[in-house]
This record gives sequence, structure tokens and C-alpha cells, in this order.
Amino acid sequence: MPDPAVAPAVALVLAGGTGTRMGRPKQFIDLLGVPALLHTLRAFERTPEIARIYTVGDRACIEDLAREAGISKYTGCAPPGESRPFSTKSGLLMCREDPETIVLIHDGSRCLVTPNLIERVIQAARGKEVALPYNALNGSPNGTPDGVVPALPVSDTIKVARNGTILDTLDRAQLQAAQTPQAFRLGLLQKVYAASEESLLSATDDASLVERAGGRVQVVAGEKTNIKLTSPEDLVLAEAILAARKGARCEVRS
Repeated sequence: MPDPAVAPAVALVLAGGTGTRMGRPKQFIDLLGVPALLHTLRAFERTPEIARIYTVGDRACIEDLAREAGISKYTGCAPPGESRPFSTKSGLLMCREDPETIVLIHDGSRCLVTPNLIERVIQAARGKEVALPYNALNGSPNGTPDGVVPALPVSDTIKVARNGTILDTLDRAQLQAAQTPQAFRLGLLQKVYAASEESLLSATDDASLVERAGGRVQVVAGEKTNIKLTSPEDLVLAEAILAARKGARCEVRS
């Protein structure tokens, strides 16, 4: 069995959305002249720990994009499912790696993800940030979590409401806003995605399936700039972030 501390890592980028709220497929919207999905692929391409990049979505469009941009780690594309969980399941069918391989599942519309965040998620998935012994669900040695999720503390006060009436106020000190990429062992993902269709339909993210199965999911600090494109207003913010990064790189070079 491979050493979990050096387990290889691959990415599975979900890019099959139709962009209902955006009015067009958001993964192909230009941001500073570059398709949003290409920003995503480049982040994984530039992360040394990532061996291969799998995708889910429009195969012809994504293959053309990856080829023209020189994404050398691009490995294949699977057709999207009727919802996010089924798209993930479709993508996992391409993965033939060892069960101990770390798979990072990422929303393609989070196009501002950085190699630094990807790297930190991988290291946590390898158990390098876990202090207490833990017998993992998938049989991995002590200290290895069953999953890793980047997240940010919730700053707003969260209310539970029904029919326009507030029923409860949640303790925001215990709340975290989850992001992607979320990392898990391939073998464990294959087990949880073998669940019934009904169970998959109710899953809000990949970590929730692991949690239901009794797994331990570790949280690492996310990034505020790791936003998800969901509405036209997000495009303005995304381009501002990209422009700021580009300016910072230019200053370093000079």
C-alpha cells in the first residue's frame, strides 16, 4: 500500500454547468480575455503535486481549450450528470489510479483558486496537518483524515426563516462556508458514490457524503478570493482580483 504521506494526487474539475443564473455557461465566460475554465486548469497545471487533470463537461470544447493552452496534465473528460453529484460520479469512472490516490474535486466555476490553496489541501489530505491519531474510515493509517475541505468562517449573522418569519439565529462561531477543491482518497469516493440515487441527490457537496458515512473531514483555511461565479456581479469582482494579481506579478518582475 502506498505511503499516505506521499500519495499521488489528481484533480477532477466539474465544468458541466449550464449557467442558469448567469444566463450562459459560466465556465467559458471570458475573464480578462481568458475563458474562466482556463484559469482553473492553469492553477492545477502549475501545482507540482497534481499528476493529472480530469474534467467533466463538454468534451470537445474542453479538449480544444486544454490543447490550445498547452495544459499538459489534461487527461480526459466525462459527460456531465443531471446534477452535481452525478457529474462527480461520472468523472470518477475515468479514474483508474490506486485507491489511495488523493482526488481533488473542484468546481470549475471557482476559477480563482490558487496553487497555494491546492497544495495546502493536498498536504492536509496526506495527514501532515493532523495532530491527533485517528483511524480513518477507508482504512488509512492513523493521522490521515477521510476528507479535507477548505472553508472560511462565516462573518454574517445567519437566520433560519420560514414563510418570512425568523425561527432561529445560528451561532456563527461554529459555522464555516465550504469551498473547493475538496480532497478524498479515490477508494473512499468510489464507495460513497456507490450509494443510492436518492442519497446522491440530497448531497450538497462531496464532503457531506463522507460525513454521512461516518468519515472525519478536516477543515483548512480557504481563501476569500476563491469565489464561485454564480451571478453577473461576480464577474466584476473576479476580473478585479485577476487584474490585481497580474499587477502584483508585474511589480515582482520589475
